[in-house]
Amino acid sequence: MEATEWKQRVKQYKGIFTEPPKTVPSDKVVDSPVIGNGDLGVTISGRPEQQRVWISKTDFWKAQLMYPNGSPCLLGGIDIHIPDLVNASYYCEQQLDEAKIVSTFRGSAATVYMTSWISAMENALIVELSCEGQAVSVTTDLWVQPGNESETDYGQDGDTVWAARKFSGDDIEWPTEGVIAMRSSAGSHSFKLQPGTKQYLIAYVMTNHDEEHYLQESIRKVGLIDEDLIASLRCDHEDWWSTFWSKSAIDIGDELLEKFWYGSHYIMACCSRNKKFAPGLFGNWITTDTPEWSGDYHLNYNYQAPWWGVYSSNHIELSEPYDTPLLEYMSNGRRYAKEYLGCRGLYYDVGIGPKGLPTALCNTPYENGHMFLGQKSNSALSTVNMLMRFYHTYDLDYAGFVYPFLTEVANFWEDYLTFENGRYVIYRDAIHEVGTYTESHDDDHWDRGLEDMNPILSLALIRLLFKGLLDISRQLQLDADRHVKWTHIVEHISEYPTYQREGKTIFRLTEQGYDWWPDNTLAIQHIWPAGGIGLDSDPRLLEIAKDTITVLNRWTDYNGFPTIFTAAARVGYDPETILRELRRQCSEHSFANLFIFFGGGGIECCSGVPSAINEMLLQSHEHVIRLFPVWPRDKAARFHNLRAVGAFVISSELSGGTVTRIELTSEKGQACRIFNPWPNKAFSLMEVDGNQQKEVAWQLSADIISFHTETGKSYTLRLHESN
Repeated sequence: MEATEWKQRVKQYKGIFTEPPKTVPSDKVVDSPVIGNGDLGVTISGRPEQQRVWISKTDFWKAQLMYPNGSPCLLGGIDIHIPDLVNASYYCEQQLDEAKIVSTFRGSAATVYMTSWISAMENALIVELSCEGQAVSVTTDLWVQPGNESETDYGQDGDTVWAARKFSGDDIEWPTEGVIAMRSSAGSHSFKLQPGTKQYLIAYVMTNHDEEHYLQESIRKVGLIDEDLIASLRCDHEDWWSTFWSKSAIDIGDELLEKFWYGSHYIMACCSRNKKFAPGLFGNWITTDTPEWSGDYHLNYNYQAPWWGVYSSNHIELSEPYDTPLLEYMSNGRRYAKEYLGCRGLYYDVGIGPKGLPTALCNTPYENGHMFLGQKSNSALSTVNMLMRFYHTYDLDYAGFVYPFLTEVANFWEDYLTFENGRYVIYRDAIHEVGTYTESHDDDHWDRGLEDMNPILSLALIRLLFKGLLDISRQLQLDADRHVKWTHIVEHISEYPTYQREGKTIFRLTEQGYDWWPDNTLAIQHIWPAGGIGLDSDPRLLEIAKDTITVLNRWTDYNGFPTIFTAAARVGYDPETILRELRRQCSEHSFANLFIFFGGGGIECCSGVPSAINEMLLQSHEHVIRLFPVWPRDKAARFHNLRAVGAFVISSELSGGTVTRIELTSEKGQACRIFNPWPNKAFSLMEVDGNQQKEVAWQLSADIISFHTETGKSYTLRLHESN
């Protein structure tokens, strides 16, 4: 796929708005156009005559204890008043290729064009205004959100106005202070917009987490931005997004699914680039001070889920913020494990925040005033993303960085597991949340989940964790003395429980405790994201997995979108069903800004389409690469630079029911194993260096093509034309 071609592919996908947004402000996901640079986030609402620009930032948190006080909060915004546009028509595009919002408002006497973008390299917001027809009057108001025990301040420095909001005081764990500094190219905040001219509104946003002297620095920076610097910022901005979109691409002959594949990556790129502050449940488009569930990092899947698609999509850089809050919370996790359970290692609440902030403390006599909700698996579930990143990159520096966290989670499970009757057993680990957050319970059976034994997800997470630790510790040459114990756990952890339902053998939620739940997809999360089963697994397990998906029938589920489709692809479920149901979710549960939204969360849904489509096009479970393993054979498809386990970056094409080519770059020189797409046919394997090619030795055993690779080298496999 040539560079110009993928550029045109993403250019065709946009969020289209033909009427003003309806759910802004929102405590959940907004339905308005969104832009961002991974830290600063902006969304725009309102009718043409009064556009409201909402400004938020990933690090603008109120760090106060006791649920729901600790949460990301709204910083402020800009109101743009254009009275001449009363009764004007509304049209807006959220353009993915260059991350900008382009609006057209047609009034009776004038048409106004408004283009908004956030520099990919600076926390600078640029709003460009122009018009046709008659001149129009424009007035702007800068504001910050008041209340919620915050302090606000306003001021002016020359032609720059600024507005600041602060959370500080004795009851704040760490202060957050932010400012928006704004100026207009017209030199005034009330001006006449003349036809054939362009005026700019320029805002710079900073917090005390960026810069100690954030107020003075934001005023200084916004004052430097003239038309020449805007042109330079625009050039750098376009280059950044061009590079971003060049990293991977798909062409599957389905405009709807492609649109949401690219749209999901767009949303993640807009909200996940601040390495010190990961985005919360609803990204960096916070429009109230009361986001649902504190808008925090919910560790029983919501926090982990947004990134499950970026690893295979070759956007590892978007996962950089993920580890930060988990590592910052380790001292709390160690203390909770020791004090509450008498264990080493990490015991994490369901909800945490940045900088070690507990967001899930509550007035309850249960669980020492925390919201563990009966679950012991939160820290183990948090290792899934770390291991996905390691296996897709074999980055040993990264492995060393997260190794202390992984080993502390291992310490917990070494102590918490019970070995009896020749197997490891998990007691009192709830598969579903237990209502320990309330002060009293009328239901005598409210704590039933606390008696769960061997929850199926935890069983898979333990397998994944200890297998991963064995691999990483060998790569790092660490802890060889622990390998016997870790191997023993992997080999003797209890099997996944099953039972009969609707005439089929399916997976049971626990061995003892809940067998079924009327919603959610916990019955298949041991498949994805925990990676417990794949196409190379025992055929009986695969049959049970497919039957479980059929009986569950959870294609539409409050909390299931990030898991059900990819799990189905992982085990070889009918691809036509997967694609049909995935299209239905994109059509019925999405906003024009390309958020797929269910009531249970926000950016978590960004992984649903990418991870499912990627898994249908390319699988590498257990280090075996499979091309188009769960894709309709009569449906042409191709992909560019998807990433596989083993640090391989791969491009391939399916045409006429046949894989026609495989192009592969080995980043770390790992041995490569590819499931042979051409049984009984001749093919060539060549190392490619520019225009030079040379044959590579390979072996074929049990339908697996195996060959050695060298770091940084590229390889091509092609079917001989004579076939």
